[in-house]
Amino acid sequence: SGKTTATAKLANLMRKSGRRPLMVACDVYRPAAIDQLEALGRELDVPVYRGEGSDPVAIAAAGVKEAIAQLRDLVVIDTAGRLHIDEEMMTEAAAIKSATRPDQVLMVVDAMTGQDAVTAAQAFAERVDFDGVIVSKLDGDARGGAALSVKKVTGKPIMFASLGEKLDAFEPFYPDRMAKRILG
Repeated sequence: SGKTTATAKLANLMRKSGRRPLMVACDVYRPAAIDQLEALGRELDVPVYRGEGSDPVAIAAAGVKEAIAQLRDLVVIDTAGRLHIDEEMMTEAAAIKSATRPDQVLMVVDAMTGQDAVTAAQAFAERVDFDGVIVSKLDGDARGGAALSVKKVTGKPIMFASLGEKLDAFEPFYPDRMAKRILG
């Protein structure tokens, strides 16, 4: 769904607004996810904490401690994700939230996945109680109706939109632009 790229784009947007982010690589399941986040971090000049071992909860908690040690004022944790509802992933996400006590939890929703995004968001809201949505791949053919359905079903606001491949193609969500896109 573009989750790892959205992590980097969010960190980049926050860095440009004067924050000092650290990204934490907790997607230990997808091949090369950690390498991808590190490459994006180098490109953006945003440090990445990759941790030791394969326990995402321990890596996330250690990443927060590392951010404090580095005097970083923002931690963006890239967790594992799935297109389908997966009990193991939901349990892991809840454990990471419990271990790190984040100010906000954002779910990345692919604008092109349709109703599957709504089903996953509803399950995620029930288990993890996220705060908002990042809609990725809005630069494609999808009009974004699934994103609005996610808002309706979960009650969670759409906070950011990813509008292209470039790392600066990321902005706060503007509802009027989405309405124009859907309505033509």
